[in-house]
Amino acid sequence: DFSNAKGAPAWSPSPRRAMVKSLFNWPKTFNWYSFALYRYKVYDVVWKVSTTAVIGANIYLGVAVVQTWNASVHRTWQHYARKERERAELMEFIRQAREKGTLPPSKVQGFE
Repeated sequence: DFSNAKGAPAWSPSPRRAMVKSLFNWPKTFNWYSFALYRYKVYDVVWKVSTTAVIGANIYLGVAVVQTWNASVHRTWQHYARKERERAELMEFIRQAREKGTLPPSKVQGFE
């Protein structure tokens, strides 16, 4: 009799042999349909995250461009306003100097 008290064969396969057999047998027992479903769920999440990131980056860059443009226009306006203010002050100094007689009258007439 080659069985033990529990009815199992007296010789049992080694645990290493069973592990190797299960390693090579997993493609047959694996649920590939379930794997495909989960894989497509992961793909959907990756797609949603990447499209949201791209749209968010475009919005961020668009806002940054508009803000930079606005700052540039504002700086140009400030420069122009300062130049005009200084030009008006200089014209006033010239007018006062001509009224006092320290500066000869202009050769150009009707020029402001």
